[in-house]
Amino acid sequence: MLISGTFNGTAAAVYICIGFLPDFVKLMAIGDSTHYGELLWDINDRIAAASEGFTIVTGTTYRQIDALAATEGCSQYEGGDSLTATNQTSVSYGEGVYLAEDPVKDYSKNASYGYTSNPIDTWTLDTSAARTGHFNDDCLTSVSRIGAGSRILIKESSSGQKKWAYIEVLTAGQGISADEVTLSRALTSGTIQFIGGKYSFSPMALGSVTPAGFKISDTTVVNENNSMIRFIAGTYDNRS
Repeated sequence: MLISGTFNGTAAAVYICIGFLPDFVKLMAIGDSTHYGELLWDINDRIAAASEGFTIVTGTTYRQIDALAATEGCSQYEGGDSLTATNQTSVSYGEGVYLAEDPVKDYSKNASYGYTSNPIDTWTLDTSAARTGHFNDDCLTSVSRIGAGSRILIKESSSGQKKWAYIEVLTAGQGISADEVTLSRALTSGTIQFIGGKYSFSPMALGSVTPAGFKISDTTVVNENNSMIRFIAGTYDNRS
C-alpha cells in the first residue's frame, strides 16, 4: 500500500489516519520560507536513539541530520479512538489533532466552503506568461477551503481536453477579477470540473472512530504551525 497527501502544520502532536499501519513515512515541510525540513521514519529504525526516525534540515549554508528517540518524531498509530471535544480539540479546517482524507472532494460547487454567490464553473486565462486568470465568482472569505494548494481540473474550450493543475496563488475572498488566480501552468479558458481543498487531509468529525495511521510528535522541523506539509507513507512486501 502507498498513500500521499498534504496537511497544515499545527506545531502540536498530530495523528494522520490513513487506514493502515505504515512501514515507512516521509514528511517534508514545503511551506516554510526559511528552511526545508524532512522527517524520515522506517520500521527498520530499530535502535533506541532513532526509533522514531531522523530529521533533516537544510538551510542556505547547512544541512543537519538528527536522530529521534521515542516521542520525538514519527510512530505507528493503531487507531480506535472515539473523538470528542477533549481529544479532538478543534475541527477547524487546517487545525485538529486527528486528520483523515478530506471527505469533501470538490469545493467548486460547495456553498458552505467554496463560492460566494454562484458555483465556480468557469476559468478565464488572462495572462498566459504569468499563468494567471480568474473564476466566474469569488471564493468565500474566512471559511474558504479553496486556495494555494488546491488541485483544479479544467476542460479547455479550445481543445476539449481535461487538464489538471494546482492553484499557486489565491487570496481568500478573491477570484472573480482578472489575474487574481495563479495556476501551476497556463491552462486556456474553459469549464471548471473540480477544485479540491487546500489540504488533502482535514480534521475528523467529533463522534468518529479513528482508523490506523501514524503519529507525528515533532513540532519544530516538519510540523510547524501553518506550514504546508506533504507526506508519503506505505508498506513493504517483505515486512517482518
